[in-house]
Amino acid sequence: MPKIFITDRDIENQANQGITTITIDENTVITDLAYEKAYKLGVKLIQPGTDKPPAAPERPYLSSILKDSLKKEIEDHINQPETTFENRDILDFDQETDENSLRAAIIEVGRLLYQQGLMMSNDGNISVRMKNGNILITPSGVGKGRISTDDLLLIDINGNIIKSAKNPSLKPTSEQPMHLEVYRKRPDIFAIIHTHLIYANALAISHGKVRMDIIPEAAIAFGEIPITEFSMPSSPQNAEAIRNLIEHHDVLLIRNHGSLTIGKNLNEALINLERLEHVSKTLTFAELLGDPNKIPQDMLDAIAELVKKDPKKTQ
Repeated sequence: MPKIFITDRDIENQANQGITTITIDENTVITDLAYEKAYKLGVKLIQPGTDKPPAAPERPYLSSILKDSLKKEIEDHINQPETTFENRDILDFDQETDENSLRAAIIEVGRLLYQQGLMMSNDGNISVRMKNGNILITPSGVGKGRISTDDLLLIDINGNIIKSAKNPSLKPTSEQPMHLEVYRKRPDIFAIIHTHLIYANALAISHGKVRMDIIPEAAIAFGEIPITEFSMPSSPQNAEAIRNLIEHHDVLLIRNHGSLTIGKNLNEALINLERLEHVSKTLTFAELLGDPNKIPQDMLDAIAELVKKDPKKTQ
């Protein structure tokens, strides 16, 4: 029987589909990069008839000391108990969630955004508001897919630092004024994600809008996606630009800059962000292919009535 090769890309695709366990039998060959990817993404590799992981691939190009160390690190991680829904649940927090869990939620959403290409380099910022009104926020100049809980800062609603990062050189994101403005305007909101989406930003730059007359689900989910006036990045102007719009919208675009999505927790803010970019990507390809079909007017009217009766459907 021919061998089946599993690569790191295969592991990543399986993980994106929610698959957390993969069986590796005698006809399956897993590459060393795939083995490491499974470790990093929390995908458990097992052998048929047992819950033990397969042996790590041989790596002749590594020194024996490094090879043994890496093998032990990976196998120790794989042998840990499964936590299938743990990372997903920590994003869906409530007002009683403790600070350590909120820190972990920010790190997890940063990792997810980085892996999906929704928050690249050291762009973007994330924050959550705690029950006591203080705010955990990401630092400036650090990649959000590569930060730790110790890198986050705790500030009050006026921007005063209550607890610094472990590295004292780290400062709160330069978009802090915008985050604080959201929390002042929206007492119902406890999570904010700001990033520089590719497709949504491209539509805002080129067309000045994200159309709501093409995809019914977008019209129902968003109603509309407002775009701010021009404002200087990393300045109080961004807070001024979103001030009136954020009172009535959980998703908006900052002109020629990026997106702002909010929610009662990071799960909601992330869903808003992912949906915005998915809709924008679909619209971009539809327009490239030419003459996208519009939703019939009677359906648009029905959607408008639906949104009017239940405004939460647009959030």
